[in-house]
Amino acid sequence: MYTDLLERAPSLLLDDYQHNAVIPRKNSEAPISSHDAGQLLTNKKFLSIDDTDMIDLRTVFDDQMLRGSPMYFDSDPEENNDPVTLKDTKPRPSRISVPSTADCYGDINMNIFNELRVIRQKYIKGSFQDCVSDMKNDLDKWLVYPKPLPKFWKFEKDNRLKEKVLQSTASSSEIDLTLNDLKKVNNHGYFYPHNIDEEYFLGRKKENPHYTGEYFNIYLYKKANHKNMVKHSLLGPRNESRSIPTFKEFKHDLTNLIKASQTDKINRVSERRLVYLKDKFELFQLLKQKSEILENKHVPYRDFYNSRKVDLDLLLSGCMGRRQLSEYIWEKLNNEPDRIVYITEDDQPIRLNQFFENGINVDKCVCIPAGLKLIDDDFLEWYKDVYLVSYHLLRATESSIRNSLKGKHYRYYLLAKTFLEFDNYIDGEYFAEIFTRFCLHTLEKSKYQLAQVSVDYQYTNEKGSTSDNWWLKFSNWLMRYNLISYNIRWNIRISRCYSPLFALGKVGNFQDFINLIFDPLLEAMNSDDIKFQFAMRNICSLDLVINQTDDYLWKVFEDTDLEPSKWVAGGDNPTISQYMYSIFDKLSEINRLRHNCFQNTIILRSYCCPYITKNRTSQFSTTDVIFNEQIESLACNLLLCNGGLLQSEPIWEAPPLFLYMYYLFQVPIVVSPLSSVSHGTSLIEDYRDLGTQTDERNIEKNFVTERREENKLRNLTIIDGRSYNKNPFMSLFKIGFKVSLSSESVLFNSSYTQEPMMEEYSVAASIYLLNAADLCELSRNSVLVSGYDGWYKSHWIGAVIKKKQDEEVMSEPIGMTDVWYDKDQDTRERHNVPFLRRHFRNETLAQEWIFTQDDF
Repeated sequence: MYTDLLERAPSLLLDDYQHNAVIPRKNSEAPISSHDAGQLLTNKKFLSIDDTDMIDLRTVFDDQMLRGSPMYFDSDPEENNDPVTLKDTKPRPSRISVPSTADCYGDINMNIFNELRVIRQKYIKGSFQDCVSDMKNDLDKWLVYPKPLPKFWKFEKDNRLKEKVLQSTASSSEIDLTLNDLKKVNNHGYFYPHNIDEEYFLGRKKENPHYTGEYFNIYLYKKANHKNMVKHSLLGPRNESRSIPTFKEFKHDLTNLIKASQTDKINRVSERRLVYLKDKFELFQLLKQKSEILENKHVPYRDFYNSRKVDLDLLLSGCMGRRQLSEYIWEKLNNEPDRIVYITEDDQPIRLNQFFENGINVDKCVCIPAGLKLIDDDFLEWYKDVYLVSYHLLRATESSIRNSLKGKHYRYYLLAKTFLEFDNYIDGEYFAEIFTRFCLHTLEKSKYQLAQVSVDYQYTNEKGSTSDNWWLKFSNWLMRYNLISYNIRWNIRISRCYSPLFALGKVGNFQDFINLIFDPLLEAMNSDDIKFQFAMRNICSLDLVINQTDDYLWKVFEDTDLEPSKWVAGGDNPTISQYMYSIFDKLSEINRLRHNCFQNTIILRSYCCPYITKNRTSQFSTTDVIFNEQIESLACNLLLCNGGLLQSEPIWEAPPLFLYMYYLFQVPIVVSPLSSVSHGTSLIEDYRDLGTQTDERNIEKNFVTERREENKLRNLTIIDGRSYNKNPFMSLFKIGFKVSLSSESVLFNSSYTQEPMMEEYSVAASIYLLNAADLCELSRNSVLVSGYDGWYKSHWIGAVIKKKQDEEVMSEPIGMTDVWYDKDQDTRERHNVPFLRRHFRNETLAQEWIFTQDDF
């Protein structure tokens, strides 16, 4: 009946089994598990038991594994399994039909993810925030000015930027001192922080550090811009108009989005998907890490150090280190001690050396100790928690300053106003020198480090008046000192200052507050000020700052549906949603005007305070859905902002659905692990994590306790012990978020080097054990989501907004409104991100979108 025996390779099976297994006859109708297994049986003469054990059993679970979605939930018979959409009035479990096509980015079925993507596109494209609407991404018509530097340009090789040496290269002992020099030394006796032969001596110091912007000529730009407009026939304005949702529609979308995030079943699905994505990347690293290293080595002359990297949120108020600032103040004390740098309201001048003297026109109390460390912890604490949140943003009278600030705090105010402001008696000369020496010069010398510098909008003009225009002041400061660089772009930070402005009588309602920001901007746009027009070319985004120091009164519970002109509320701060939508509404008008004039548009970004706002119930809540301010700010960012989120901690503590949607939509997130640890002491009370116990047997519970710090109590005696492990940067990176690193504030980071961005990357690499592929991916992300011109993105990382016809190249969605394409088949030589890594990221994201169309 049976013929030959099976022959097998040696295994752990008993030899007796070999004699009991035989090959069936050819006409046998034994069932087979799959077509592939049948082919295997017919093609092989001899089979072993090991071969039959490895026959592919094609099940539903195998199909799920091939698509990368092996986790499903059994339906709960007690739950209603109707589809969940944003139009539902009550949160219900989700049940979504399977798509009929493999196009994961197309509009397939209107489930919660597809519907939210359509809603987000309506807001972003309606406000001209998308990359296609931004003129600077048009490689053919946009004028890149100043003209890009040569490809192999180096700071040391540029003859214009070679520093002039001292007249004599002799040592300090050989310097010929005149009697006047010796007299100055004996009279002043100030401390010199550097050796004489290294830096300067009296009036014969080195020239200020050179940078490319000092050769910028605004009139040459005006001529080149007009020539470009004529060449491309852009002089006649177009009249394109787009509609944006009303505030009522925005509130409806926001409320339904938050309702969906409170659905228990879809949160469980999102939680497990995030666990799966993180574990999938770790498995990929185990299998492909060596291949990625080899792929990195195959790209010549390109590694992390000579790949472009952009600091997306470098604060102008903290662009220098504390030692650098101290030594600069000492330099000015040595060389310009008698210079008048401040004028009081009664026209009394104050000289620089009087900041450190008893009595004379300043105060009759103990002076600031003028030691080797002028900028100490006490000054930094006062500067951060008092000056930056009050005197920096608002204009105060001299009498109110003298009444509220006594002793050393008044001297601290004089130091900050003189050295760290551009709107002062000396027209920001010292601040321009500090920014040039410690930021512009350092970035240009490194060539591959770039930054988007964030400057605070200051509410200096009176209500509704545009006579004191901050936008023109800022642009004039940039042009006066030629603070123009290939390595610098600008962001404008808007703080929630309605309450203090109302208390000072500068605004009467919330509409006055909005007009205080945008009316001067519209006035400047309608003028022919070429300096302002060029400055606006370099502004990338508006950032809404949500801070723990924001006023939170809620004494008058006004209707949140009120128009801004009717919101008075006794000075009570409007909700985050009202701030966001009002700024979004005005920005849409600004972008429409600039788009129709063939100018670049501006995107919107937002902060989200990770500590205080979790415990504040939002006034925007309704009786149907209640949420805190942190959830409110994250939801507003998801709907209105195309620039991304400027803090990572809040999204990690949000409901799993928010976290999953931020991943699916590839919303950019700026992460600052070094800054989050280096904040130092604070006058604001903080929270201390008392620790939680995790159950290692439950993966989902582990992930929840890793993301959320649940048992938190207020402790006024112990300062919060922040650590790198509490920062979610590495977990976000593993999952596949579009994250990028930022140094934020160098002044408060206690930076020990002259390259704070490289310090941020090196600390992250050593703490989180990042390899070369990880660092190159982070640097490429920072360029891709930055506000730099499309020409630079094309040159630096090979990404373009429009791909060539009939050419298949790799693409990446950003924010689900923009898609960037590779301009060549292989762009690794520009950024050195391994092809394996990029293919894994794109394939994983596509699989997740396919999963969202399946039943679960």
